[in-house]
Amino acid sequence: MKEQIERIKTKFDRLKQLDKNFEVFGSEKHKYLFNRTKSEKELIDFEKSHSIKLPVQYKEFLMKIGNGGAGPYYGLEPIENGLFADLDYKDKNDLNDLSKPFPHTEHWNLDFGEVTDENEDEYFEQKDKEYFQNKWANGLLRVSNFGCGVSMNLVVNGKEYGNLWVDDRCNDQGIYPNPYIENRDRITFLDWYEHWIDNELKEKTTGNTVYN
Repeated sequence: MKEQIERIKTKFDRLKQLDKNFEVFGSEKHKYLFNRTKSEKELIDFEKSHSIKLPVQYKEFLMKIGNGGAGPYYGLEPIENGLFADLDYKDKNDLNDLSKPFPHTEHWNLDFGEVTDENEDEYFEQKDKEYFQNKWANGLLRVSNFGCGVSMNLVVNGKEYGNLWVDDRCNDQGIYPNPYIENRDRITFLDWYEHWIDNELKEKTTGNTVYN
């Protein structure tokens, strides 16, 4: 893991140099900057507060690279933001419960049938009441805002511990394992982050995007 962290730092510096005009998606927002790192004590306190153990890869990233900032999509969220049920409308009274296990092991969604003029009000009332319940995202720590209400999340409690999952309920697609890397239906934090850098470096140097 130490070698991977150092490799990520080297690749990141190269990408930053190649993208001085912030052409990479999301870079105008994060500008290749990181928030200050977290101390081990701060992370232990966070773990105790939420009755979890953070995946070691993620913990090392927070201590060695930064607590949010430059990263895939619109960048990485600080760990404190990871609790919010909605990254676009951060409400301190609307938080995911990390202390409860993530309930899914396969792509999950709910089918409310077809919406019609006759059932429109009932359809959306039922959907809002059940579909967006926080219980479906227990054990998920938000790590990146994909945009359009979609978030990338790290499972910190449950059978999928340490894997990245997507919360795409805003587009009626449910919650599912990260699908954005060919031939990889599961991916851990550091592999996901390094793949982002590799992808953007490939784009910068050859004009081709890497998908595997």
